[in-house]
Amino acid sequence: MRVLVVSDIHANIAAFEAVLKQEKNGYDAVLCLGDIVGYGPYPNECVELVSEVCTVTLAGNHDLAASGGMDISAFSARAKKAVKWTRSRLSGKNRLFLESLVPLGEYQGVLLSHGGPENPVWSYVISEMDAAVSFGMVNFNDCLFGHTHIPSAFIQPPEDGTDGTRRIEVRSGVPDSPVEQGPPGTRRLLNPGSVGFPRDTADAHRDSNLDHAAARYGTFDTGTGLWIFRRTEYDMNETAMAMMKAGLW
Repeated sequence: MRVLVVSDIHANIAAFEAVLKQEKNGYDAVLCLGDIVGYGPYPNECVELVSEVCTVTLAGNHDLAASGGMDISAFSARAKKAVKWTRSRLSGKNRLFLESLVPLGEYQGVLLSHGGPENPVWSYVISEMDAAVSFGMVNFNDCLFGHTHIPSAFIQPPEDGTDGTRRIEVRSGVPDSPVEQGPPGTRRLLNPGSVGFPRDTADAHRDSNLDHAAARYGTFDTGTGLWIFRRTEYDMNETAMAMMKAGLW
């Protein structure tokens, strides 16, 4: 099965629609790793589309906050403002949908987590050291996660040292680059990046690139274990204007 993996849509409906359009239904399932809302101006539209097309959907910290299930005192000023605005705009049905979600799940033997699986709401897996914590604290072969907005892969091969140590390979999410399953015993943490608001240097949104804004995601083959980092472009000008009008930009 070819699975489309999205995360951190953050109420950017144009970006999510661009991803679905690029893939043209060439997938058997869609997994959403959380943060459907927050930052962007179209929370209801994104929740409704996610609920329609996604096979499994996780809660991210912004989803938990927007549905009223999380204290936001630790959020940044911008994130707090977005949460309060989103709370005031969510329909009752969409709020209930967000309330029903949890931040950790599973799909055909693959662990799904919003953040790092040892703390799926808050853990940021950015470095080799972060990945070592996740590998050390949670038992899994493959884990798909989001939260950082940075496409990346952390690969732990089978034991390769005489002392039983296992090094961790870190890969950046170059578009269309594959991450193969590896020999038995290989473990992987795979992050598709953010659909709505990428934070990697090449794709972070700037006023100068709104005509060709990037949306990042991934595809996963459940039969072969092949992961591929994916990217598409779309016009973000209308979204940016809506954010400015709402005071979110």
